[in-house]
Amino acid sequence: MKKQFIIIILGAILVACSTDKQLKTENHMEPRILAIGRLQSTLDVLVEEWERYGRNVIASNSKDRIKEIIETDSIDFITIGGGLPDDERDEMVEYISAINSNISIHPIPRTEEAMGPFNFIPFLNNLAIMFKVRKAMEK
Repeated sequence: MKKQFIIIILGAILVACSTDKQLKTENHMEPRILAIGRLQSTLDVLVEEWERYGRNVIASNSKDRIKEIIETDSIDFITIGGGLPDDERDEMVEYISAINSNISIHPIPRTEEAMGPFNFIPFLNNLAIMFKVRKAMEK
């Protein structure tokens, strides 16, 4: 009986230690993402949704705030949603590149289908996953 109790305790400790390590690795690898879009109210809703996936996202539609974030936060990459017209998206890419040319910028591709905020969620999630895979491969 005493032997079984000790085995159960050791098993619980082993599971707790491995789970703790896994969570630390996932949190450490999660990229810091700046999402840019047309409406701040929509971006706020999207940030809540991305947080459900464990994403670390800041979102803004203000050029001044975007510049501040790029200059003060450690951003891994930037995404631009489909709500901005093509000319504004191109202008935003140039604006960001002038602030920091080392940050990768990923505008959501235009498609024939109706664009909507719901397309931005999987687009950003896929980029975050690919970022984490690349980081893991570097180790």
